[in-house]
Amino acid sequence: MKVLLLALNAKFIHTSLALRYIKAYCHQYDEQIQILETSINNNENEIIKAIYKEQPNIIGISCYIWNMSYIKMLIPTLKKILPDTTIILGGPEVSYEGESLLSLPEVDLIMEGEGEETWKEYLDYRIFNKGHISDITGLVYRNEQGEIHKNKARKPLDLNHLPFVYENLEGLEHKIIYYEASRGCPFNCQYCLSSIEQGVRFVPLDKVKQHMAFFLEKRVKQVKFVDRTFNARRQYAMDIWTYLIENDNGYTNFHFEIAAELIHEEMYSLLKKARPGLIQFEIGVQSTNENVLKIIKRPMPFKDIKKVVERIRALGNIHQHLDLIAGLPEEDYSSFRQSFNDVMSLRPEQFQLGFLKLLKGSGLREKAKEYGLIYKAEPPYEILYTSSITYDEILRLHAIDDLVDRYYNNGRFSHSLEYFFDCYEQQPFDFFEALSKFWEEKGYDVIEHNKMAYYKHLVEFAVASPKVNEEILKEMIRLDYLIHEPIKEMPAEFETIHREELKEIFNSLLKDDEWVVKYLPHLQNYAPRQRYRSTYLDAFKYPVWQSILGEKMNQVALRKTQKILFDYSFNPPKWLLINEE
Repeated sequence: MKVLLLALNAKFIHTSLALRYIKAYCHQYDEQIQILETSINNNENEIIKAIYKEQPNIIGISCYIWNMSYIKMLIPTLKKILPDTTIILGGPEVSYEGESLLSLPEVDLIMEGEGEETWKEYLDYRIFNKGHISDITGLVYRNEQGEIHKNKARKPLDLNHLPFVYENLEGLEHKIIYYEASRGCPFNCQYCLSSIEQGVRFVPLDKVKQHMAFFLEKRVKQVKFVDRTFNARRQYAMDIWTYLIENDNGYTNFHFEIAAELIHEEMYSLLKKARPGLIQFEIGVQSTNENVLKIIKRPMPFKDIKKVVERIRALGNIHQHLDLIAGLPEEDYSSFRQSFNDVMSLRPEQFQLGFLKLLKGSGLREKAKEYGLIYKAEPPYEILYTSSITYDEILRLHAIDDLVDRYYNNGRFSHSLEYFFDCYEQQPFDFFEALSKFWEEKGYDVIEHNKMAYYKHLVEFAVASPKVNEEILKEMIRLDYLIHEPIKEMPAEFETIHREELKEIFNSLLKDDEWVVKYLPHLQNYAPRQRYRSTYLDAFKYPVWQSILGEKMNQVALRKTQKILFDYSFNPPKWLLINEE
């Protein structure tokens, strides 16, 4: 008997934790179970070929909103080329209304709910003819008469029995490592499936520490906890953070999704001890409209979240990702604009804008008609419009989301964006809205762009905008570019000074050993050509360095250009003001 567990991930860097759990839990069948991970972005024929070459007796496919449409397209072909193979679907997307999927003739079996124990019992039944299929909880299937039969629901697994799945990290060097310390959620958010399950279950703390020790020893780049609310139990979360801080390897990063309202005073004191880069948080704001929060049963006011986010930021060592959801009931375009500006005012390291998905089994799906929620009929069931926001407005928010990701989350344009936000009276939404319209007018939203093009498009936008001082923006663009990487030929579109004259000055300075000893002592033994390759001198008409220092930039032109030396022999590059010719 050969079992193939198939994961169609959203991206190459993603991995399937669920299928690894199944294989590890069914360890007595380890030699018979094979995992095949691929991506929905891969060629369909190549995926089919890879499956066919395995010649499995059973195919188990992990189903989510991002891959369900692809799976429905794939399985008719699989059944034609492997007619005697049993096709089983499991995962969140089939755990509600599973009977309806058996209308697809190619699907033989549905596994609802948590799959570890269900798979073990099913393989016992298939391989050793142990028990009867009707006794396996969590199954939906056709009986011998072709009638659809649904067994009793599977009880939640005792997480003390949850196996560790990363004993072998081969092939995962460039992929995200997912880890789960708990299942369930203490909240009742109406857009989320976690609200359906009552209570939270935890992996025993000593086991979690053993697993963290393994990741730290192996110097895994990032471990992403998939717990819906990691800090649901205060002491449990603190014990894990304490262990990570005390055993930090100076390299590995740990990502946690937390609830701001469950952060307590002693947590700040503990987190202050963490190495910068050790821990990062994701916090779901979802909306800052209190009426909307009441409807979705996520009642923490933004003013309280803001205090927590600012306290964490003041620690100076933890990156924060803040999330909003567009298309929530009774959030119109103006209200979402306010939510956007509220969250952006906190300047999170990542600003994640998602669009409401009406998931099977969720509270909002059940009340979609009441709130006028119109959504796609097929996965991912994304919102199209509501009684409060039009489809045109949702399209505009998609365009804004794209540019937030390209420019804000990219991290390369921070000083340019701060200048734009000032020009738009600290209303970042208005800036991104205007930029999105500009991109569409130019057709930039439908073509690929290289790195330099993103900088040039900002200059184009500035030239066309009456709100923006073109010279200041060009200098901010140069500053952003030079902070991140060396450039030897500055594009003409960015210029505000006489470049050839500055080059002559810089070349002469690099040949001056006294000057080098003063400003670049670590390069004093290098030849001028080597010094040139490691550094860059630029001059600015405006005091742009105030932006680097986190100060409000004086927008009055300098009487004399200020030279700034960028030193790329350090990572990240260093910069310093040069106060002489």
